[in-house]
Amino acid sequence: MQERRPGRVVMLVDNTIDGDSRVQKSARAMAEAGWEVHLIGRAPASGPDKYKIGDARIHRLTLRRLPPRKTLRRRLSRLRYPLSYPTQDRAILKTQSIKVIWAELEMNKVASGARTGISKEPQTKQLPMLAQRAAGKLRRTTIKVRARQTTARTGSWGDQDGAWEEVERRFWSTAMGDRAWRRLDPLPLRYELSYREKIEKLKPDLIHAHDFRMIGVAARAAVRARQSGRDVKVIYDAHEFVPGLAQAKRSRKWLASQVAYEREHIGFVDAIVTVSPALAEMLETEHGLAERPEVTLNAPPKLVPGEEGERADWTTAEGARDVREACGLAPDVPLVVYCGGAAPQRCLHTIVESLQHTPDVHAAFMINNLDGDYVNSLRALAAELGVADRIHLMPYVPYDVLVRFLSTADVGIHPLRKGPVNHEVALSTKFFEFMQARLPVVVSDVKAMSDEVTRVGNGEVFRSEDSKDLARAVGMVLNDRDRYTAAYDEPGMLDQWSWEAQAEKYVVLYERLLKHLG
Repeated sequence: MQERRPGRVVMLVDNTIDGDSRVQKSARAMAEAGWEVHLIGRAPASGPDKYKIGDARIHRLTLRRLPPRKTLRRRLSRLRYPLSYPTQDRAILKTQSIKVIWAELEMNKVASGARTGISKEPQTKQLPMLAQRAAGKLRRTTIKVRARQTTARTGSWGDQDGAWEEVERRFWSTAMGDRAWRRLDPLPLRYELSYREKIEKLKPDLIHAHDFRMIGVAARAAVRARQSGRDVKVIYDAHEFVPGLAQAKRSRKWLASQVAYEREHIGFVDAIVTVSPALAEMLETEHGLAERPEVTLNAPPKLVPGEEGERADWTTAEGARDVREACGLAPDVPLVVYCGGAAPQRCLHTIVESLQHTPDVHAAFMINNLDGDYVNSLRALAAELGVADRIHLMPYVPYDVLVRFLSTADVGIHPLRKGPVNHEVALSTKFFEFMQARLPVVVSDVKAMSDEVTRVGNGEVFRSEDSKDLARAVGMVLNDRDRYTAAYDEPGMLDQWSWEAQAEKYVVLYERLLKHLG
């Protein structure tokens, strides 16, 4: 057991922690290094909870609500649809109520003539009934018109990136500068409202903010603490290049908000770390930093032959210990694997399409959402191409057993789409997980990863979204697999790409920032 170090650490993240291996590994490693570590994340749908990852304490909190800000488009839609109800729920309620009223009028119309039995009351007079029906028709018509306008109005809001959003972006950016995010996208204020009380209760000595949404939450908490006489240090762990999110199908207004939010708060942090050398250089240039950020790669723990670790008995729900067993495949059946998020920009469809050009190859996917629209489209594509029996979809595997789980496959594939800035500079987690599993790697021609594969010689590069070229690259590796895995036998090669090596960089940084605590 590592001797307890002085200082309490609070890590912040804007997700539910599940599936975020970098965050989980960081919290666990720093707790194992001797610090008291608390990791705060967003609660899942099941509600807030607490648990531990190693010695790190996890707090998942409900994201509190704020009154929504009315966008310019919403305000103007009221002028375009003046008869609309305030909400769609109100329109539905009114529509249902008029149906009930009309049913009553229909009943009154026929009731007197339809009576049976020994007692009959006189028929009601027709003139009041005609007046009631005329009033009912007018009301029904009015409600229909208003309901249609309500539907059209709410449909016009959307997540749009049009002229009105550009007017709004320009106005607030001019009027408020980097403070404009408060008007353009106040979501970070919800995180601050939700996490603030817990942070202040924990009284941290160091706040480690994971990804850009947490930089302001951390900086503001540190400023409040400093005002009360406590010296709190802040680390910003930049997982992405925020201006590069422009290519992620986000609106210009949203992007301007995130860029302004990061830029306003980056001057309050004491150190910056990031995930790749290229991204470190871009951050240094973008923000005029006095020093280049430290790089801690998204590497997994080492797989040491003969040392299974504390979760040696872990299996899937079906009892499988590795991916080949999970797929029910014999050792001689070629198997390629992908692990990570399932989204169109990850280009998993390219892997499915490639199977029609490699008749004997199976593909296993360990992904975050087995029932989403994109994953269902993969199933449909596989059925259309006649390869449905050769794709295997399964949920995430915990990061601390994933390398062992992957190690019985033949090739790891990372088919990331070429073009977006964050894709070009990425050295992603799965890239290193494949290496630690001693799998040859086939990657698309995104710059950072393709350059590394070419330098190391542990795989092949294919043209992004070209399924035939992916099949060619996979075929080359399968035909001479030993040549590609030879790189892993070089002394120290896998050690430098292990989480153990990366965690040491965090330790050095923490020691420097917390040295005043003795």
